[in-house]
Amino acid sequence: MSPQVSATGSGGRRVLFVDDDELQLRAARRTARRDPDLELTIATNAIEALLCIGTKRPDVVVLDLFMPGLDGIEACRRIKQNAETRDVTVVLASALIDDEIALAAQEAGAALVIEKPIDLADVLAALSPPVEAPRPEPMVSSTRGADLLVQMLEEAGVEVVFGLPGGAISPVHDALLDSSIRVITTRHESGAMFAAAGYAHATGKLAVVAVTSGPGALNAMTGLASAWCDGLPVLLLVGEVPRAAHGKGVLQDGSSHGLQLVEMARHVTKLAAEVPRASALPHLLRRAIATALSGKKGPVMLTLPIDVSTANVAAPRVGGTVTVGQTVMPDVLDELVVLLRDAERPLILAGSGVRGNGAPARLRAVAERLNCPVATTPKGKGVFPEDHALSLGVLGMGGHQSARAYLDSGVDVVVAIGTSLGDMATDGFAKELQGSRALVHVDIDARQIGKSYEPTHAIVASAAELLGGLAERIDACGARHAVREVVGGVERQELASSTKSDRIASHDAIREAQAVLPKDTIFTIDSGTHFLFAVQYLETVQSDSFIVMTGLGSMGQSIGAAIGAQLAHPTRTVAAVCGDGCFAMNAFEIATAVAERLPLRIFVFNDGRLGMVENGHAHVYGRRPEYPTALDVVAVARGLGATAFRIDGVDQLEQSRELLRVARGPVVIEVMIDHEVMMASKDRVAAMQPSEAPLPVVVPKPVQRRLQLVN
Repeated sequence: MSPQVSATGSGGRRVLFVDDDELQLRAARRTARRDPDLELTIATNAIEALLCIGTKRPDVVVLDLFMPGLDGIEACRRIKQNAETRDVTVVLASALIDDEIALAAQEAGAALVIEKPIDLADVLAALSPPVEAPRPEPMVSSTRGADLLVQMLEEAGVEVVFGLPGGAISPVHDALLDSSIRVITTRHESGAMFAAAGYAHATGKLAVVAVTSGPGALNAMTGLASAWCDGLPVLLLVGEVPRAAHGKGVLQDGSSHGLQLVEMARHVTKLAAEVPRASALPHLLRRAIATALSGKKGPVMLTLPIDVSTANVAAPRVGGTVTVGQTVMPDVLDELVVLLRDAERPLILAGSGVRGNGAPARLRAVAERLNCPVATTPKGKGVFPEDHALSLGVLGMGGHQSARAYLDSGVDVVVAIGTSLGDMATDGFAKELQGSRALVHVDIDARQIGKSYEPTHAIVASAAELLGGLAERIDACGARHAVREVVGGVERQELASSTKSDRIASHDAIREAQAVLPKDTIFTIDSGTHFLFAVQYLETVQSDSFIVMTGLGSMGQSIGAAIGAQLAHPTRTVAAVCGDGCFAMNAFEIATAVAERLPLRIFVFNDGRLGMVENGHAHVYGRRPEYPTALDVVAVARGLGATAFRIDGVDQLEQSRELLRVARGPVVIEVMIDHEVMMASKDRVAAMQPSEAPLPVVVPKPVQRRLQLVN
């Protein structure tokens, strides 16, 4: 059905009213007839609304929160992320609004969240004084390529660029001097990439890094691969030597005649390309941004020959956007509701794909209405609150006994959402996850489905879309299971404290750190033994307060990630937890935090060795090598300009509570760890060995999927 124009005024506000409730539509039309300055357009679903926004150019869009196909929060997010429509005021409405829904709507960019029924006149009054949505200023007809690039980044909503300057990327850094974008100059390109990854993880937005060619790009490759493995939208801009010099042996030639940087990056990016000429710059940049943010998010890379970034470019007039959306058919949703409703021992396993876009609130609603226990993967920790009665905690590496015990006691229906079901997320490919009746695997990336398990139901969809659809269909499929007991409660390993006078056990340090920091603290966790303790002993109740990049498992990522998370959430406390080995790899980014006056709290668990490596070697080979680190963390941190102190026993951190609260810059806490106090852990190497009794081959139930192309 085409959108309907119900009333037209002159010089007033243009309103697009999106609802499938005929009574609400009639009320809106009555308001429009009484107001000669109101131009009202009616749409009955969000997909139809997105199609007409570009042509109708409304000032205000009033969206029903829960609609089939595409919900209001997701539609709002798409409107606000599109450079052509981000200035449109969006109002979201629903008959049922709670704090979590209101927060999700606010994060999506809604100006108002109101309860239905709606009085359109009251809504417009609440938005007064009326302000005409500004029209984008026409670009200068011809401008330097670097200036056009920075202008397009601003229009895409980019607020910060990380990186290091250098000759080939200098035009971009020069253009950034005239922009509103904040530039964070890190001490190493890998630090810039991890900071950008942390920013993207914390916001879901595009993060941008600008580095020079040759060693600059190569230093960024580890962070690029990390963003690829964890599905984080990072745009890496790489300066390049002039095109005329390609293949002539000039310094830092990264072209196809030199280091072949693009070919290297193609294996760990969604898109990697060299801008071949100045006129292609705006089009390739627009494509790269859309690619990074669409479907399963991920990194992209563009190399910019310096003669391209310094050439004059005729800026094109662009319009329209291409988006790909997925709709899970109602009959599939109904089948999943019935499976969960009628299961004797169901389990929802939620991965990091459930983070953001309102998905955590929808997961909670589905779990509560179906009385279904929920476990998360280590990377998904926090997407379901661990203090909830239905929470089993974390399943997988560092996970909780409660989750594993529930799984071992038998499950009949497993719904895995937003996880690739790798070994860290499945406790070493636990065969019990196959379920006796059904294994439903839901992921936005079709490549993840069927890699390690044989799902009976394979669904390619985003977690927010699937969970929103389930929440809508529960009532239509009947009441929740009437006799199922509520099973939940997180059980953590009980460990003794250290008996050494100059050491503290890792679990005591984790608990004390969480106790002295604000409840909404964001923790970024590095790779090492401390990761196991953080997963086990941090009680995470907010969906965005646990950041870890386990896809690649690179050491040294937590300090950079903390920088990015702090820039994303400047009013919240951000704490990094790393080991002494990780600290040695990226400690100089503390100098970046000092220069930018970022109040990070960095806990360095120092056991004087590469503990996880030593422990693993001893377990596999029966003898323990020595890999000492021998770092004075406090001395290094103070030399970099940070406040630093050391603790080596319980209750010492409490004495520094006030310092941790008021210090304006970064504070580094060296935690002297007793490496002999260890958690019980699973042999991951043994878990990856071929099974003597392979799982039965199950033909997945074909699942219908509808793709929406909006042009």
